[in-house]
Amino acid sequence: MAQSKNAVVTGGASGMGLEMARHIVERGGKVLIADMDRDALALAASDLGDAAFTFEADVSRESNVESMADEAFEKLGKVDLVFANAGLQFDAPLLEATPQEFDFQYGANVKGSWMTAKAFANRWIKRGEQGRICFTGSEHSLGFQHDGAGLYTGTKHAILGLADVMRREMPEAVGISVFCPGLVNTGFYASREKAGLEEDNEALKTGEKLMSRGMPAHKAAGAAVEGAMMGEWLIMTHAVAREGAKERWDEIDDAFQRQAPPGSDDANYKVTELKEQIESEGPPPR
Repeated sequence: MAQSKNAVVTGGASGMGLEMARHIVERGGKVLIADMDRDALALAASDLGDAAFTFEADVSRESNVESMADEAFEKLGKVDLVFANAGLQFDAPLLEATPQEFDFQYGANVKGSWMTAKAFANRWIKRGEQGRICFTGSEHSLGFQHDGAGLYTGTKHAILGLADVMRREMPEAVGISVFCPGLVNTGFYASREKAGLEEDNEALKTGEKLMSRGMPAHKAAGAAVEGAMMGEWLIMTHAVAREGAKERWDEIDDAFQRQAPPGSDDANYKVTELKEQIESEGPPPR
């Protein structure tokens, strides 16, 4: 078993977030659970005991995120891991989705995750401490998995892109992971209610039935916690998700082979090399 760590889990009052918090406590660590649902936070605290602290927060609001980070260091003393896990999902074909649904999902899933990571990374750097941020991505981060979840898929592609750049911009002391689970047995499908939107009862019943056949949440969350503690960049749980990733890569590789094959002049336009060349030239003459 990995050594104990203190952690923050956003979206931690239910589902995989709660199970991530449980794994931290089971390993002897302390955890701050952040969530919008006050009642669920109270139940989570009662369930996990004295090692768990709670903070009511909407991660799409910067002031909430900054206050959450301050609270975490005050309550935990040292923060080792941050699971940027809070998120929403509303299934709808893209031509039927609404701007409100777009704003809610991108606000929580992308903006909230980015602001959470930024808040803790800046504090670790300022304090001269080490830490790791684990973003909750999805099998949808890797390639097409199924239709009907286009907005959600877009947010999870964005998470992978943000995290990939962030891990290269961070000092060595700040690590980055992306957790990419497939179908997990949680109540995640009820996101519309959490966002205050009208629920489609038939769609909700279908979604709940589907998710009930997913991987147990405790198992998936355990993979996230263990992977983050081990310093993994990508954390996978469902072998079937590889199919979407491989299909995406095969299409990318085919396009390169036909349209910009190896040996063409593309090497002349590599941005990183051009930036280094420009910097080496010094400032332009006045």
